[in-house]
Amino acid sequence: MTQFKFKSDDRDEIRSERKNTMNQETTSSAATDFMSFFVRLMGVFMLIAGLWLGVKLIVEVWALYKAPQSIERLADSIEKGSHLDKALGSFSSKRPRQAKEKEGLIDEPIVAAGSKVNDESLRITYFIAWIIAIFLLMLIGRLAMLAIKTGGELALYDLQVKRFARLLMEEVRDPDKKHK
Repeated sequence: MTQFKFKSDDRDEIRSERKNTMNQETTSSAATDFMSFFVRLMGVFMLIAGLWLGVKLIVEVWALYKAPQSIERLADSIEKGSHLDKALGSFSSKRPRQAKEKEGLIDEPIVAAGSKVNDESLRITYFIAWIIAIFLLMLIGRLAMLAIKTGGELALYDLQVKRFARLLMEEVRDPDKKHK
């Protein structure tokens, strides 16, 4: 074997290059460690936010179960914006009342156009409010589940990377093992 001899100047240059490389590796390692810590911290915050959102969702669903009358606020807001009940109420209440008045069964006059629809009539906005509330609750639940899942993955970031690196190393060391 042939041995290579370096001049003393060359050795000093190689040593200084190695020191620079090690300083760069130390700096990049510190930056990587900081980013890893930051990613994990954000994961924990997302996990906590998802859990908090899930608990709040369960409390709200339980409150709607215990007091379904609270959905009336949403139904009233829908009615104020769309006037759906008035439109359907005027459509459905005029014909039967007019037919009954012709027969002489009703002595009361027809409800004026500006007055409220009878509370006894069917309120479509109440059912629409329930449908909207259920869809919103499902959307919020889905967001809470995604926040929990993503937060957990970010919090366990290093474990997944290490597991992936270990699998890659096993595959590189023994590529024939997989094919057999």
